[in-house]
Amino acid sequence: MNIRWLGHSSFLMTTDAGVRILTDPFDESVGYPVPHVEADVVTISHEHADHNHRSGVAGNPIIVDQPGEHDVCGVRITGYATWHDGVQGAKRGRNTIFAYLIDGLHVLHLGDLGCQLEDSQLKRLGAVDVLMIPVGGLYTIDAQAAWDLCERLHPRIILPMHYKLPCVHYDIAPVDDFLALTGAKNVRRVESLSVNPLNLSRLDPVVLMRYGEESREVCYQTA
Repeated sequence: MNIRWLGHSSFLMTTDAGVRILTDPFDESVGYPVPHVEADVVTISHEHADHNHRSGVAGNPIIVDQPGEHDVCGVRITGYATWHDGVQGAKRGRNTIFAYLIDGLHVLHLGDLGCQLEDSQLKRLGAVDVLMIPVGGLYTIDAQAAWDLCERLHPRIILPMHYKLPCVHYDIAPVDDFLALTGAKNVRRVESLSVNPLNLSRLDPVVLMRYGEESREVCYQTA
């Protein structure tokens, strides 16, 4: 499986068979240039414009936007109902965590999770190989809550998402606070990540994905 980060909470995962799975496509309101991407499957964690930009995805993809079991293009996807805030959705509504079984790996995308998970929920999620987790706070769990959850989930690889870069319009926190809690040293950004069951143990436990569009300099330059 190959993973690219397209910005915010949007990742493009390509299976060994060539199936392209896109998570949480965003519109121009976030601040990133909207990527030109084609996908076979799109998962949407909730109906906010920075996560549900269906019309911006080429390729006539199958949309998965509900909890439950989904078998799509040979990939098992399971959605788990959670909350976008710490008050059972009273502020921001529902959020769906999506688990993907891809090429023998269990990938978990937390969407805009805004609450801690109960032990019963963690048990249902099971072992996690790759965790895509929001760390910027304000609209989601913050750095400390994200790290607390990582320590409970024990993922093999952590991919932070939904954090501040110079181009991002939202007043969320940068990734630095989360990285400090992990204790990870000399974390470098990578353009893409190739993962399989054999190389998991050789990869860094925390990986920063570099925004991969041709206009990425817009996102990293000093504001």
